[in-house]
Amino acid sequence: MKILIITINDNNNYGNRLQNYALQKYLFSKLKIEKVDTIWYDPKYTYISPINIFSLKTWLKYIINWKNQRNYLKKEYLKDNIRMYNIGKFTKKINTKLDFKIKDNLDKEYDYFITGSDQVWNPNFWSKKYNHANIRFLKFVSKEKRIAYAASIAISEIPKNKEQFFKDSLNEMKSISMREKAGADLVKKLTGRKVPVVVDPTILLTKEEWQKIEMVPEWYNGKKYILTYFLGNPSSVIKNIAKKNNWEIYNLMDKNNFELYTSRVEEFIYLINHAQLVATDSFHASVFSILMNTPFLVVNRQEIGVANMTSRIDTLMELFGYQDRYIVNGKCNLSDEEILDMDFSNVKIIQEEEIERSKNFLKEAMEI
Repeated sequence: MKILIITINDNNNYGNRLQNYALQKYLFSKLKIEKVDTIWYDPKYTYISPINIFSLKTWLKYIINWKNQRNYLKKEYLKDNIRMYNIGKFTKKINTKLDFKIKDNLDKEYDYFITGSDQVWNPNFWSKKYNHANIRFLKFVSKEKRIAYAASIAISEIPKNKEQFFKDSLNEMKSISMREKAGADLVKKLTGRKVPVVVDPTILLTKEEWQKIEMVPEWYNGKKYILTYFLGNPSSVIKNIAKKNNWEIYNLMDKNNFELYTSRVEEFIYLINHAQLVATDSFHASVFSILMNTPFLVVNRQEIGVANMTSRIDTLMELFGYQDRYIVNGKCNLSDEEILDMDFSNVKIIQEEEIERSKNFLKEAMEI
């Protein structure tokens, strides 16, 4: 059997690369699929920043300093490109075929096509120019070959002008599973179909499997640290814990820390695995904290569940019973001791149950 995966192509996001790698690895090594490929169909996301520094438009922006363009090109452009290059190195671990126009013969070449995981059905992430909507709903292949695994919509309501497109496209799918309960509810509202909620592909691999590919950063000196991964400054909760324990705070989004900001994907895994605490608003950083049994807090500047973009994390927290692990507007209801003394005793059991559910969905969808 041969399977082709369609997901978001992005060398600027750790989680995106990790979920694509995980789904491929699971299909190939656990379900014994003969051939598993991912199509890289989006020319906008390559190994370099989408800004073309050689274009007249870019230099006009530089001259008038539009949106502080001078500062970006002087101080940040190179860092962003090196970061994307380093993340892009991990893409080489994924069986990837470049096909910017989506060849017509793919339907004959593969038995099934899987869209997901990640926010493939979030219309805010679609480009009309690159035909994202049709590609991510697998319109280029036969309806009986279209499968969605852990697809994410990540918005609370479908825009009115896209409702009919969503309804038609969802009804054309052979099998659908969603990553979030909110997404499954939207599918039911639009089509009447009750679809399962399954785990992100990264949860299909064990802690031990992820540890095999982690990499120690060359700069790391062995000091204990708290890892933060979100825009903005850490709250007083994080600062106080670091100060009390004489721990460093490493912020993966800190462009002033060049080596940290340009970390590779394998280093991302290591840094979460070996942190004393992780504070993040990232779904995948939360996933890996759970898998690695690293105490963590979810940073949320809004009320829990208000913005549907948090639904992916809310679903994850509910699954593993960690609904109390939020920092909201800089405040946390847990004591320092409760934050650091986190119970992971049920993680493996829950993970095994979810892997079995996902396996059953995939086997039924692919008729194996």
